[in-house]
Amino acid sequence: MKHFYFLTTFLLVAICAQSQKKIEVEIGQKNMSKGTQTAITVLIPEAKPNDVEPAWKKYVNNRSVGERIGNLATQVGNIFKSDDKQVNRDKLKVEKIGDELFVKSIEQAMITKHLMDIYARIIELPEGCQFNTFFQYTDSAFINETNADPEQIQNMKAYIRDFGVIVYQGVVDGQIKEAKKEVSKQEGVLKDLESDSKKEEKNITKLEVDIQETEAEIVGIESDIKRLDEKITAQKVTFSGLKKGTPEYDAGKSEQKDLAKEKSKCFSKIKSAKSKIKSKQMDIKSLQTKIAMNDAKINSQQTVIQAKEQMVQYLIQKKDAIQ
Repeated sequence: MKHFYFLTTFLLVAICAQSQKKIEVEIGQKNMSKGTQTAITVLIPEAKPNDVEPAWKKYVNNRSVGERIGNLATQVGNIFKSDDKQVNRDKLKVEKIGDELFVKSIEQAMITKHLMDIYARIIELPEGCQFNTFFQYTDSAFINETNADPEQIQNMKAYIRDFGVIVYQGVVDGQIKEAKKEVSKQEGVLKDLESDSKKEEKNITKLEVDIQETEAEIVGIESDIKRLDEKITAQKVTFSGLKKGTPEYDAGKSEQKDLAKEKSKCFSKIKSAKSKIKSKQMDIKSLQTKIAMNDAKINSQQTVIQAKEQMVQYLIQKKDAIQ
């Protein structure tokens, strides 16, 4: 069992080590609703679209109070603004058309002092989700390496990379939660096993008390037999002096028969009591076997719980290592 535990621990270490990936971003051309544009791409390991989409809506809308109040359609000062576009803005809502998310008039000082529209596409892959983001000066040119300096491009990458880290940490948080639920579930199984053992131990104690009471009952019956033997012996002495055919003889003979019957009943009671004891001893032996088997299950279950707890710890380490 210890060998199994250490083997399990080793496997968990190996699995978690392999799954700890550094979040990296790339820049390149990707398809979106407005053709092929420059995208900042991040691969978020193990993530599903249902993990990414709500996280993006929260992340991209992390705006200041002033921005939320004053974020009108298109602000003065955007040097790339098109004169022929009129846009209605929902300053809080990330909209979705098909498989594309977009949000208007975002202000991110770390990227640009001008307002931006951000488009995003989530592509589910076997290893996780590819998240492609397209930054556009509001209603104008898409931001790329031809109209932005290297620092601005680097800040865009950092912005998306930070998002990838947050999502991946959220994914692992979910794994930690499920792993903790599994620990609780297995602890419940252990509690049931321990409860069963305690129940069987109580049953054994009850049977042992019953055996003691039955043994005391046998002692009492043996005492009755001894008393009957004394009466029978005394009666035989008296009976030997009686003459056949007399009322006294007949009465003495009848009393002898009654004493013999009573003694026979006592022996039957002892036999029944000993049979009862033997049955209860067999029940105790059976319960002891069950307890021994249950103890083996308890030891095994404790090992399972230790492995599950190890998984929780490794997932916590996995989350801490995300960068």
